[in-house]
Amino acid sequence: MEDDSPGNVDRDSDESLMRRFQSGDTDAFVLLFNRYSTHLINFANRFLFSQEESEDAAQEVLLRIHNARDRYDASRPFRPWLFSIASRLISNRLRQKKRHPLISLFHSTEDDDSPPVDPPERRGHGPEQNMENQHLATLIQSSLALLPENQRNAVILARFEEMTNEEIAQIMGTSVSSVKSLLFRARQTLKNALKPFIQNQPTPPKSTATF
Repeated sequence: MEDDSPGNVDRDSDESLMRRFQSGDTDAFVLLFNRYSTHLINFANRFLFSQEESEDAAQEVLLRIHNARDRYDASRPFRPWLFSIASRLISNRLRQKKRHPLISLFHSTEDDDSPPVDPPERRGHGPEQNMENQHLATLIQSSLALLPENQRNAVILARFEEMTNEEIAQIMGTSVSSVKSLLFRARQTLKNALKPFIQNQPTPPKSTATF
């Protein structure tokens, strides 16, 4: 049984903290803010490619959470609800800016708790290897930027946020089968874009890395 005593608030689940906040405990929202603010900045930065704008977007997301606390159903998972708000806000910003986002695959900002994607053969060192890694990073960034927004969003949620297809479907307001289709098409596009680079590389050891 979950301990909802005040002394245990720092170990509470997201849902429990939201219940506390709905009951008037502002300290619970502070804990949620601290828990997700940096994470949201990093998530936004993969689309907006601007630290300042990403910080502003993260603050706006958390402000919306604050204002929508009475509409939150604490019987449902908090994280997909949070990221559905973040995804819609970022999508609106991208449309307003009328620009394509560049997504940093190989480098994350400080304190990012999502796993970076290692480029092939990153274990190699030296100027030539570094140049190849940079070229591949740029190639993938460009390829992701050209994906339709719904495919790009699905890839980011799956690859960086490590969400299940069910969670992604909830965030994007679609079905699990649609998410699978989006991810399949996105990965096919990325593989085709990377094919010229991969064909010019020596055969690497078997890798489990996927997009």
